[in-house]
Amino acid sequence: MKLNQECIMLQTELRKFAQQVILDKVDELDTSCSLPSDNIRQLAEMGILGASIPEDMEGAALECIGLAVSLEEIARVCSSTATIIATHNALYTYPILKFGNDAQKKKYLPPAATGEQVGSWALPATNEITVTKKNEGHMVSGKNPFALNAEFKGPLILIVPTGDQSETMTAFIVDAGSTEIEITNAHNTLGLRAAGIGSLKFNDLLLTPQDVLGTEGGGLSVLETARDYMKILTAAIAVGIAQGATDEAIKYGKERIQFGQPITTFGMVREKIALMTTNTEAARNLTLEAALQFDAAADFRKAATVAKYYAGRSAVDITNEAIQIFGGYGYMKDYPVERYFRDAQVINVLCSTPAEDKEFIAKHTLD
Repeated sequence: MKLNQECIMLQTELRKFAQQVILDKVDELDTSCSLPSDNIRQLAEMGILGASIPEDMEGAALECIGLAVSLEEIARVCSSTATIIATHNALYTYPILKFGNDAQKKKYLPPAATGEQVGSWALPATNEITVTKKNEGHMVSGKNPFALNAEFKGPLILIVPTGDQSETMTAFIVDAGSTEIEITNAHNTLGLRAAGIGSLKFNDLLLTPQDVLGTEGGGLSVLETARDYMKILTAAIAVGIAQGATDEAIKYGKERIQFGQPITTFGMVREKIALMTTNTEAARNLTLEAALQFDAAADFRKAATVAKYYAGRSAVDITNEAIQIFGGYGYMKDYPVERYFRDAQVINVLCSTPAEDKEFIAKHTLD
């Protein structure tokens, strides 16, 4: 698929930034489970943090395909940094843009565009909470063990059950620094260890009508809208992981000498490289097609799910193949394919599982 000039410029700029700036500390950040704060600050200055935000609110108003291309380039080096950007855009600023009232947009979007605040999202499926009615609001107690971008301690989008029926949910925006929320770093994750994933504990957190994002009981619409957009960005990150692992495998294969010749001359290795390259190209085209449908205001949901499912599965398979090419060295932290492999496992189930994706695809194909 041929990219337009704007996308090519973004691709070139982000590839240069990833290789010259992000690469230097990516393994150190992964090992220490530290936030890539410098990366995020510089990406905010480049406009990537405010990609989904209109220009009149200090954003870059970037098309989805431009953001997808950017995330692929970042994820080729550091998928944790890419996941932070994707979460901030798809699961925080985009829902506010789509469902927020004027006061909420003016309050939350400008600081989100400049990087003053990095928004977080508590995955509703992981909620372990109780919600009780209190006057006109709701009191929340309990915990959410998997909140994206939680370590940034920025504003939070929280979706909780608020009605008699379990499917009746409401989305709320919780201000940063709320004293009723305890944030614990989730340093025990398999991958994306520098992505700021955290656990939240709610101590009688009062959610008022002014905190509602959208309408009372309309949380499912907020959830589905954000998740559908996130699928495209997650697919882009998976493509970046797959491409990064393929690049490293090719580089190593050319340098690794056995029986007096590079292992890239061996048929088994060549077959692996061919399959890795083919699957990466296919995943990339599916992702860009979904992004184009989003930008054209078409019904992009099936295309997004197909891209996310295929790219996520491909990233897992490709990173596994990369490790096989490296042999025993592939399982050591001295080489980046081990990190790519771990990150691919998390990306594959982020925002939706492969089983959920397959069911969605089947439903929208058969109906």
